[in-house]
Amino acid sequence: MRSGFLCILVLAGLSFHCRAWAQETVTVVLSEDGGAYAEFASHLSDALGQVVGAKTVVRITTLATLSGAKGEDLARSGHVLVAVGTPAMTAMARRPQSVPVLNVLVPRASFRSLTRSSPRTQDPKLFSAVFFDQPLGRQFSLIRYAQPGRRVGILLGKDSADLSASLQAAARDAQMVANIEMVADEADLLPALKRLLPNSDALLAVPDATIYNRSNIATILLTSYRAKVPLFGFSPSYVKAGALAAVYSQPWQIAHQVAEIIQNLPAGGGLPAPQSPRYFSVNVNPQVRLSLELSTDDEAQLLQKLKQLPDSAP
Repeated sequence: MRSGFLCILVLAGLSFHCRAWAQETVTVVLSEDGGAYAEFASHLSDALGQVVGAKTVVRITTLATLSGAKGEDLARSGHVLVAVGTPAMTAMARRPQSVPVLNVLVPRASFRSLTRSSPRTQDPKLFSAVFFDQPLGRQFSLIRYAQPGRRVGILLGKDSADLSASLQAAARDAQMVANIEMVADEADLLPALKRLLPNSDALLAVPDATIYNRSNIATILLTSYRAKVPLFGFSPSYVKAGALAAVYSQPWQIAHQVAEIIQNLPAGGGLPAPQSPRYFSVNVNPQVRLSLELSTDDEAQLLQKLKQLPDSAP
């Protein structure tokens, strides 16, 4: 095929101009097999395989498999390596930068922390990401459209402390107020939450494993619910558990975005800058909405409003 041949990505009906590739390999390294990681890899493989004229081989492996000399050979076999999940990202940061590494399904805070501490990861053309969490402006807009109020409470721990300034700025842009409480350790979680709730109309969860984990989520949901302060989560599982709503990206949506990135890589060039999810979904818990007596729009209406927003910065 000649360079400039117009490729049609069947998934979602989008089209791209692609390079004149020889057979290329995309190596996908999963933090572990199964779940959202494997779902992402399957969708990415399908997406790239459906590009007309692109000779792309997708190799899928796991951290457990990618070890020793064999693993190093595999890492060097492709023109780009996709690391799926935080453990895979951390492992790839320790390896020589022989090929560009695109990290996916990773929190923004974890990626930024890693790139500050590891010199190997500080060139975005060689080490970039599509974040797991949504743009902050999109999250505050969801809260605004859901109409619980202007004061947004946010708990931050050691993994997310650096987001404080960005959260404050995003809240101001949305004409809202971000009230932030720092959680020093697990013992401080409930006291910090109780200090935060009286001054908050809504609670925004951000990915931080020291705060939002299986041990703590029930306590956070129950305490905020009793205070009549709705929680806005970052995955559908939070809505199912009792959050009012969440804006999030499904594995196939992230895979679609990654396929776009790979198909548009310039010959001899590097990766684009780290970016937030471009495609997303919205979930609402109707029982929580009814119990809190909120006149929140339904999922389709909220999604349409969020899609009309200008693209948010990463």
